[in-house]
Amino acid sequence: MSELRVFSFNIWTDGRADGGASSGNPRCFAVRREIIKEKLPAYEADIIGFQETMPAQRQWLIDNFPDYQVCGLGRDANLLGESNVIMFKKDKFDLLDLNMFWLSDTPGIPGTRFVTDQSDCPRICVAATLRCKENGKLFRHYNTHLDHVGPIAQAQGITVILNRMAEDYKKWPMPVILTGDMNATPDSPVIKTILKFTGAGEKLADMTEPAGFTFHNNNPEKVQIKIDYVFSNLPYAEPARTMKMDDEVNGITVSDHYPVGAALEL
Repeated sequence: MSELRVFSFNIWTDGRADGGASSGNPRCFAVRREIIKEKLPAYEADIIGFQETMPAQRQWLIDNFPDYQVCGLGRDANLLGESNVIMFKKDKFDLLDLNMFWLSDTPGIPGTRFVTDQSDCPRICVAATLRCKENGKLFRHYNTHLDHVGPIAQAQGITVILNRMAEDYKKWPMPVILTGDMNATPDSPVIKTILKFTGAGEKLADMTEPAGFTFHNNNPEKVQIKIDYVFSNLPYAEPARTMKMDDEVNGITVSDHYPVGAALEL
């Protein structure tokens, strides 16, 4: 057996006025990236599913974490804009397959979105099939960011993901991991749907449930919402561990979300 440390990390886009590198905000990415670079290695993450990664942030990850492979492109029609990149350790895994699809009625057409109550943002899912070099075992990792506006669009989006997961499992069965900012709390229909899903063998469990809230909006004393998850049908590694990256430097955290992770057994 091999231990697999998996994280979900909404890195907070640097394209907004409050997070952008030139915004003058003390929490802009130009400041936070130094904290990320300092604090992230201590968690010894094997795989991280990022959300809100702008092109410059994606390149920063490539440049500053050379031991990792970064997979995935932007959600816009030209493959720019925000991405949900997956970053994994090069010396631990082989990448066998990589796929990116849009959460829409036409998942294979870049930049598409649902026409119901979805925001203007296209939404995507990145799926990577990986092989553990240590023991040869396979697993599939899906990473996403569901819509922040429409509950119908959220339901449609998770349906696209779970249907794709079931189709993939029929073609090539293996354990699965689903990471992401779901913009949905544990008692929501979206999360309940994920936990009832049986299309990929054993049911998925929320491996980060013990971590508590994840979104704090830079005010963790007042804002405590869990919307970030690592789901899997792999068991916990022994001893069972859930992790939350809540480090602060001068009162500034790595993002407006706490990255959360779990140690799984493969």
